[in-house]
Formats: sequence, C-alpha cells, structure tokens
Amino acid sequence: MSNSHISTIGTQDIKINLSPKIVWLEPEDFDEARVISDNHFSQFGEFGAWKIYLNALAQLGFEKCLKERNPNITIKPDNSANAIDDVCYLSVGEFRLCLITVDNLIDDFVIVPAKLVTSAKTAAHFYVLLEVLEEEEQLNIHGFLRYDELFKYSQTPDFKSQVDGSYQLPLSLFDTELNNLLLYTRFLEASAIKLPVVVTSNNTAIENITQVTTQVCKALVNLGKWWDGVFEEGWQSTDFIGSRISNNLTWGYVRSRKESNSFPISQTKLFDFGLLLQNQALALIVNLKKEENGEQGVLVQILPPQEECLPSGLNLKITLNPNTPDSISQQVSARQTDNAIQLEFSEVLDKQFQVEISYEGAVFTEEFIL
Repeated sequence: MSNSHISTIGTQDIKINLSPKIVWLEPEDFDEARVISDNHFSQFGEFGAWKIYLNALAQLGFEKCLKERNPNITIKPDNSANAIDDVCYLSVGEFRLCLITVDNLIDDFVIVPAKLVTSAKTAAHFYVLLEVLEEEEQLNIHGFLRYDELFKYSQTPDFKSQVDGSYQLPLSLFDTELNNLLLYTRFLEASAIKLPVVVTSNNTAIENITQVTTQVCKALVNLGKWWDGVFEEGWQSTDFIGSRISNNLTWGYVRSRKESNSFPISQTKLFDFGLLLQNQALALIVNLKKEENGEQGVLVQILPPQEECLPSGLNLKITLNPNTPDSISQQVSARQTDNAIQLEFSEVLDKQFQVEISYEGAVFTEEFIL
C-alpha cells in the first residue's frame, strides 16, 4: 500500500498504541500459502500471486492465534467479495472481519481503499491490521477497528482522504487488545454494528450504504404531470438550481453534443454518495420535449454542481421497460475531464424507465413513467 505523511491526531477516542501481538509462522503455513498462491498465478500474475501469498500467511497466522485463545471459536473463510488490494475476509460467528495485510509497516498509519468502507460488498464489522514478516517467520497483529468507530473517525477534522479516494488510518485508532475482539464476537449482536447493506427494490439488487448515503427511490416519478406544472418532492427547476450554482456549473462537452435548451421542461434533483465523494452533491437533470410522432423525448444528464468535472468512472445507466422481457439498457461513464454525461431517448406515453447512477459500488436509482 502507498504511504504519505500523517498529521497529529487530535481526537480523545484514540487507542493506546501498544506492541503488536506476535504469532510465529510454521513451515506448514508457508507451504500452504505457496499452494494457494500458485493456484492463482495464471490468473493474477506474479504481483497478484504475491499478494495472495501474503494474505494466506496472514489469514493462517491470525486463525491460529484466535483458536489458541478460544479453541471452540467458529471461523469460516468469506469469499463473497473479491480480494481488493491487500485484504482478505473471515467470518467469526455472525461477524465479518476484513484482514488488512502489509509486509513492511514502517509508518504510523496505513492506507486502505475506500471500497473497504463504502461498499456493501467489501465492508466489514471489524478491520484487523496484520503485518507479515516473511524472513522473520512471524505475523504481527497490530490491532482491530470497529466499522462504526471508523465511520465516527471519518467525520472528524483529523480524517485524511487521499487523492485517489483511499483512506489514511493512524495506527492509534486500532485496539491492540485482541481479547476485546473475542469478547465482541462472543457477546455482541452483529446488528449492533450497522454496515452498508444490499436491499432489493422491484426485483433489482441495489446497494444501500446505510451510513454513507445511498438513496433508493421506489415511487415512480410521473413525468406526464410535469407538463401541468406538478412536480414530486425533491425536484426543482433546473433554472433555479443553475442560478444557485452558476459560478461552478459548466455544461461544456457531453456525450451527444446536444444542448438542453431545446427541451421546454427541465427539472433537477440533487443527490450525493456521502463519504465516497466527500459529500459532494451531484445533479440529476431530466429534460422533456414532445416529438412530432407523439412520443416524448427525454434527455437525462448528470452534472457536478460544486466541481468542474465529474469523478472518473461515474456511471449513468438508463433502462427502458425495466423488469420486463423487453427491457433495454444503455450506459455511459464519466472520463477524467468530463463535466457532464448524458443519455437521450424517445418513447411513447405510459412507458416506464429507470435511471441508475453508480460509483465505486454505491448506487442512486430513480424510476419514471412517461
């Protein structure tokens, strides 16, 4: 993992940073880790296989430590999420543990991908920081961190977010007393630590980031009423939104190079992805016009009212006739220099369509009827 300088931590909730718990690795641990790594070499190459090797050593040593302290503990591998960077997963009872593995911890902080916290697929109840020293044949357990404590820390002025969106976590945040982790997994209900979850809306799996702000709008937005000046709660005139953010809003280049001023009806709804984009608001703009063939033209746009460019990799997807055999989808993704993305289509009255905006595992969804 990449490293950078850390500022002085000023929160009262910092753990006392004690020496790490040392677990000695046995020859059979190295043999098993090599087998696991070799099995993935053709898929991930030398660098990926090395990460898998370290993860396997860390997991084997950590499991050994837990079982020495509690022989009756139930530990299962958790492969529900693909490995990201230097992590792997375990289930201890009803709790999910994310093992963050490093091979040479030289700083007083660690950098973790934002996905480990903001995505329902990769978030965990506890994050355990492990250091593998292969030549010394030892595993250092530096401590663990609860998800809710990590979220609380992310709201403080001391929180450091990197340019690439990853998080900088000081080692002082981690609880070095491993017995506390065992007590949590034995006596605490898993529901006491709320995680991002995946919910189902209209038979479609949608990530709902409980503490990060992902929104799912189930009620259909009736665009037919927009022509009568009746708009659902949360929608505002695009002119009004534009006047509020005119200093930052840049229309510029969009996918189809078409202007929105040919659409007489235009409404905007603001949304955000919480911590994933540092609470940056995005604008969902829906423009309407009547076509000569009786259909309605729809132009859907995503703009960043507080930034010049959209985050690279932000996706806009439109599905016509969703949840039916006749559904058709199209998607565009923001590039590094895009200050807007858009999709346009025409459809007859009473047809439904779904707008889905996604980024780094978080999803915002709106459903409409013409």
